[in-house]
Amino acid sequence: MKKHRITLGEVLQYDPDFENEVDKIKNQGGVYISNKPSGDYGTVFLLNGKAVKVTTDSVELEHAQKLKGKKTNNFVFIYDVTQRNEKLGIITMEVLGQLNQQIPEEWVEATEKEAQRLGIDPEELDFIGDNVMEHPKTGKLKMIDV
Repeated sequence: MKKHRITLGEVLQYDPDFENEVDKIKNQGGVYISNKPSGDYGTVFLLNGKAVKVTTDSVELEHAQKLKGKKTNNFVFIYDVTQRNEKLGIITMEVLGQLNQQIPEEWVEATEKEAQRLGIDPEELDFIGDNVMEHPKTGKLKMIDV
């Protein structure tokens, strides 16, 4: 029996389009970045020195489009966003390192203000551990799950 990843949205279901995108990235040499192959809405790979995320989160795709190509203080740099349909897309972003500290409240407040300036509703951000990482060169915190 073949195991299938499940994407979460309004209804739990197998998404063959998601699986096809994941298979394309794996066939190009993509390697899972984390120990767990999938999150609630997506899967992240390391491919050609960049993080490539296949996601079914339409809000994240909308935010990624707004951030694409912009250098920000508190968000991961997004090189490209390819939207396959309303709820499926690929986000190519910089690779960051694990968070080695607690998330300071001042950083959360600054990130919320920056999000608002960029046209992103701060209420749609999720400041949990894996969604915030450190830039490997500067040590600055960056929100990766936009």
